[in-house]
Order: sequence, then structure tokens, then C-alpha cells
Amino acid sequence: MSDAHGPLHVAVLSCGDLGREVANALIGIPEVSNVCLVTAPYRRRPLGLVGKVRHVWRTQGPAGFASIAADKVRRALADGTHDGTGAPPAGPALTAQVEHLHVADFHDETCRTALRERAPDLGVLAGTYILRPEVFEIPRLGCINLHSGKAPEYRGAAPAFWELYNGEHEVGITVHRVVASLDAGDIIAQETFPLDNAPMEDPMDYIARYRHEVLRPNGVRLVVQAVAAIARGAESARTQDPSRAATYRTPGHREVRELRRRVGARRGRGAA
Repeated sequence: MSDAHGPLHVAVLSCGDLGREVANALIGIPEVSNVCLVTAPYRRRPLGLVGKVRHVWRTQGPAGFASIAADKVRRALADGTHDGTGAPPAGPALTAQVEHLHVADFHDETCRTALRERAPDLGVLAGTYILRPEVFEIPRLGCINLHSGKAPEYRGAAPAFWELYNGEHEVGITVHRVVASLDAGDIIAQETFPLDNAPMEDPMDYIARYRHEVLRPNGVRLVVQAVAAIARGAESARTQDPSRAATYRTPGHREVRELRRRVGARRGRGAA
């Protein structure tokens, strides 16, 4: 437990609409004086045609590759009625009380200068790429990260996918301090939630619904609790056990196919 820090000036960093949900929730609690949402597009290494084909083939497989190709043909035949951005729905509107900055890259000097000028007490990461210390050390009290996964056992990508793949009966949500190693900082808050490891629906549809209905709202709630605790000086962090750590990557089509096979086998065994 540390000394109380009073109402905090919080900077929320995000590459998606989750950042808006977190910022909207934080501005409504008495432990926060103001919130600035800083957004940037996800960083993607530029790919040539061959690289794009390989990426789609690895992540989507032959069927997905054919579906994407057919979709591009349909868009071309639509004579310009599609905007071509591939952007997801806008998500929740940002409350007028939250300042919003959009930058090209969190590591750009323009972004770092803007953050230093606003002098946030605390940074909150809500769906970003991996940030370097030159960014996450700018806030006076450092940064915390919302991670959908039970750290240290499930660090990295694809919340709920690998838990379902491995036959787990629960998925964790972890709010932790940001350090240079991925999802490895001290844990401030963590909860687990039941997972059906033999859902009757397609497992990928189940994962998408689970993330939306369970992980997202509970993640926002845990971030609010963590920020309030830090402001009150009631933060109680614990270190992670590196001997239990495992880091996962974004699954490809082979892993998706294997997931469907495993879930089907569990259904046949009566979800043992």
C-alpha cells in the first residue's frame, strides 16, 4: 500500500474502441480529475503482394483465402459503393469531457511531446501494440495495462482462444503494471470467469461472443477499480511467478481447425 495520490489525470492509450469505453468509464469516477484518450492505428509491417498472400493463407487457410478473394471481387463489382477502408464499426461515442488526440504512432516525438505537455499522473493501456519505456514511463506513476488473460499463465494474444484450445474451464482478466517484458508487470487486479470448454456453437463464434459479453465489460470494470485504488493509495500489487509464465501468439488457420476438432471431441465425451 502506498500514499494516496488524490484525483488523477489519466492518459488512456488505445488502438481500438476499447479505449473509448475505458476513458468514458474513468471520467465518471471521483478518483479521476480528467482523462485524455490517445489513439493510434495498430502497427503493421508493410507487406508486398507475396507477403499479403502468405499472411492471409497462414491466418485464414484456403477457405478463408478464397472467401477474402471473392469479397474483393464483390466490392469491385459494387462500383465504388464500399469505402474500401475495412474499418470496424465506430463503437461507443466519446463523452465531451474526455480530450481526444489521434497520433500516427505512440513512439513518435509528436506523441511523446503531447503526453509530456499534459503531464498525466497515470497511463492506462487498453489495447495497444507493445510500447517502449520512452512512452510508458512518461506518466508520473507509470502505466497499467488491461490484459484479457490470466497472467502469467496466459500472456500475449488471443484471449479465450488458447484457454478453450487447452481445455480450460475459466479465463482470466489481469490489470498489471507495464514493464518492458510482455504482460509481465506486477498484478494489481485479477479475476477469472467461467468458460464452457465444449460449447455447442462454433467455437470461434463462442469466443467472439465471450469476449464481447464477458471479457470486455469486466475488463473495463477492473480497470476502474484499479485506477481508483491507485488514487486512494490502496494499490496492492503482487509480482508474477516467471516459472508459470507462458506467452501465446495470434492463432493461424491450423490452430483454428485444431480447436474445432478438440471442442468436437469434448462434446463427444460429454465435456469431461
